[in-house]
Amino acid sequence: MIDLRYHVYSLAAVFFALAIGIVIGTSFVGKPADREQMLRIAERYERNLEGLQNAIRKQQNDLRSTRADFNRAEKMCETLMPLAFKDKLLYHNVAIVQTGDYDELTTSLRTVIEASGGTVTSVTKISSSFDFENPNDVSEALIEAGIVQERDESGRTAILHTIAEALVNARNADKLRSLEENKVINLSGDYTRWNRNVVVIGGSVSSSSHQAEVIDAPLIDELISLGANVVACEPLNAKASYVQVWKRHDVSTVDNADRSCGKAALLCAIGGEKGHFGQKRTADRLIPKTLESTND
Repeated sequence: MIDLRYHVYSLAAVFFALAIGIVIGTSFVGKPADREQMLRIAERYERNLEGLQNAIRKQQNDLRSTRADFNRAEKMCETLMPLAFKDKLLYHNVAIVQTGDYDELTTSLRTVIEASGGTVTSVTKISSSFDFENPNDVSEALIEAGIVQERDESGRTAILHTIAEALVNARNADKLRSLEENKVINLSGDYTRWNRNVVVIGGSVSSSSHQAEVIDAPLIDELISLGANVVACEPLNAKASYVQVWKRHDVSTVDNADRSCGKAALLCAIGGEKGHFGQKRTADRLIPKTLESTND
């Protein structure tokens, strides 16, 4: 999106070029009166240019001030969130699955969930180095894990079903370890505990990524078929957004989970509120209904 600053810069450049052209043109004017008139015009354009420069400086100062205000507000919300959501997720087991590239978001959201009383039983990261579209790699991983499946596209689904069953129903722990040995996934946590809530953390740093179609969509379908409440989220400035793909499935989404309002929406969604939350065009609302006062 083009910022107003660039319009101002463009206008300033045009005025500056006009002023230079006029000044140069005066050297070819023969009559002193005409030359004086052209110089007055040049001076007027110079004053306009100074005004534009002042406007640019003011906007830059306003922008810095706005950013500082936003950072203070964000910090305040982050500080108040543990108080506002204290014990809201008590007795909620939550499994996290990272399908995207944002490790720091996974760490941050785990902290937020646990600060709200939830129990993050495990964090499973889908390996970016494993090629789920390579039938030979998939077949080898299936054989090593003891998963019987023909060598075709459904083999990928079999791997994702195995992961989903482990997260929701606490099964296939041995198969998960085998998948980890084959660099399909990275495991962290306790896989002997069942979960009714699964948070999928996506978003890619590559604009050409189609991970959402290959991994997220079938994985979410498997999780939902097992009865899980799935919430899919990504950071606001993800280079490649997964939300458009997620929305085609029966799953709540948060497109700004790295912001305090996005984290609040995530907690509400884990608590049961359905919707597409955030700041992008794919969002239906910014503030969950759960947080809106119903008192007159």
